[in-house]
Amino acid sequence: MPTSCWTRRRGIIITSEVVTAKASRQTGSLRRLFAAYFRPHLGWFAVGTLMALLTSLSAMGYSLVLKELGDRLQANFGDEAAAPIAGPDWIWWIGGAIVALSCARALTLYLMTVFNNTGVQRGLVSVQSSQFDSLTDGDYARVAADASGDFVSRFINDVNAIRDAALRFANNFTKSTITVIGMFGVMIVIDWQLTLLLLVAYPIAFGPVIGLGNRIRKRSKQAQKQVGQVTSLLSEGFQSARVVKAYGLEPYQKSRARQGFKERSKLFLKVLTDRAAVDPILEVAGGAALAGILGFAAWRMSEGAMTLGDLLGFIAALGIVSPELRALGTLNAVAQEGGAAADRVFEIVDATTHIADAPDAERLTRASGQIEFDAVTFAYPDGTRALNGLSFKAAPGETVAIVGPSGAGKSTVFNLLMRLYDAETGSVRVDGHDVRRVIGDTLRANIGLVAQDSALFDDTIQNNIALGRLGATNAEIEAAAKAANAHEFISAMPEGYQSPAGEMGRNLSGGQRQRVALARAILRGAPILLLDEATSALDAESEAKVQAALAEFSRGRTTLIIAHRLSTVRAADRIIVMEDGCAVEEGTHDTLMASSGAYKRLVELQLS
Repeated sequence: MPTSCWTRRRGIIITSEVVTAKASRQTGSLRRLFAAYFRPHLGWFAVGTLMALLTSLSAMGYSLVLKELGDRLQANFGDEAAAPIAGPDWIWWIGGAIVALSCARALTLYLMTVFNNTGVQRGLVSVQSSQFDSLTDGDYARVAADASGDFVSRFINDVNAIRDAALRFANNFTKSTITVIGMFGVMIVIDWQLTLLLLVAYPIAFGPVIGLGNRIRKRSKQAQKQVGQVTSLLSEGFQSARVVKAYGLEPYQKSRARQGFKERSKLFLKVLTDRAAVDPILEVAGGAALAGILGFAAWRMSEGAMTLGDLLGFIAALGIVSPELRALGTLNAVAQEGGAAADRVFEIVDATTHIADAPDAERLTRASGQIEFDAVTFAYPDGTRALNGLSFKAAPGETVAIVGPSGAGKSTVFNLLMRLYDAETGSVRVDGHDVRRVIGDTLRANIGLVAQDSALFDDTIQNNIALGRLGATNAEIEAAAKAANAHEFISAMPEGYQSPAGEMGRNLSGGQRQRVALARAILRGAPILLLDEATSALDAESEAKVQAALAEFSRGRTTLIIAHRLSTVRAADRIIVMEDGCAVEEGTHDTLMASSGAYKRLVELQLS
């Protein structure tokens, strides 16, 4: 075990070396986020920076104009022979200059915001796309293991935190920095001694502000993670509404939700409390600086070392620079929240993909459909053992039914065949090719799947069927629907094939969803067909029609069937009986019934 960390009974002690490394990673996340996703849109930020420069120059003009006004007023009041101040043309020039500067600052401020916001939004599209690509192309085990609400939170709440940080940085950092530097330059020209006093006062306040920012980052990361848990809870509650009503679980669900909301509120309140402390610290520092400056200025004016114009110009500069300094002070807290979100983005993007194509992987062309499991063992990432030396073969065009009690490993057979996971030992082969040695896309192009939980998308029924083979014609889609006994109910819907299926197919009944999924598999026309309880939601009449359609469609195709219904499996060419991850029996329905083994017990249990 490394010497930098060790375990104790009540937790893990992390040394300063680990903490330092963690802080370095967090800072690196922000730099990497900018380099990877925002730098390609640098042109927008460059124009935004130019507008920020012009905005700052306009603000600097205010101080110089007010200094000129003060000096002229002092000259008029100090000289009894001077003309009335309402008369001279310079008053109109000063008024016009202030209006012109205001218009220029308003326009450049607007353009700065538009250009920077455009760059940020385009960068965020890249962030979200990168996350989604990583999850979609990555290991199935990762998506299956984590709660969907956590992923949704990363796409919405984490990206919102990054958006806030990026917008504040783009709109405030450049403008505020240029303005602060420029206004301090103006103040040094007006009175360097007053400026020196100001430079001593303000930095004192930034120490606590930076400390608060680091604490905000840690708590923000905890809050963002908790949002994912709440999102999962809500999604689970809405999808399980029928069960909640049926079992009278409303109080239970409300209690769970309320507890989640409270935890979210507590964490977020801590973040807000830390963030709220930033402004008061800067306010106190600003007030102390202002008091000292006014007192010092009054003394210098009494000594004749400073004019009224100098004082007005300096106060105007201070009034402009104060909110910019405050914006820079609060920027650290927002940046820390964005940094915590960036860490979570790269947790997704940097995740190692274990189920990937080998460098020398071969393309699998149109398969004949020969399938072989050779002494395959497998356990899921959580340690659940599923297969223990499973071996069986399926010849091209053969229909093989896989039966057994729940947990016997039946669905795992499909998962390994599609290479959603890799076997620990042994091999899974298609047409003699180990699935680990072929390109995954070409492997799965030879497989059609219809599962018990038919996955339909929030799109039209026609488009859901067309996903089986993108680019299929309307006639081919309708033919597949007819073969799946789905054409009749689809045509009876108000918009026919253009009717929306709804989220996860909620606009359709369970049987209708499975028939649409069957049509999709039929349209795919793959040489290997996997049916995982594919007719479990169908009534007897529909099941008979679909079985007839499948019997016709499966001719010349290798078909693996997972089913509990006797009517589904008895017509199979061969039946494999699984228990505890092994094949314990194999044969036709009649031969297995005659052997009085595990299959017969399952049949008798079902009939009883």
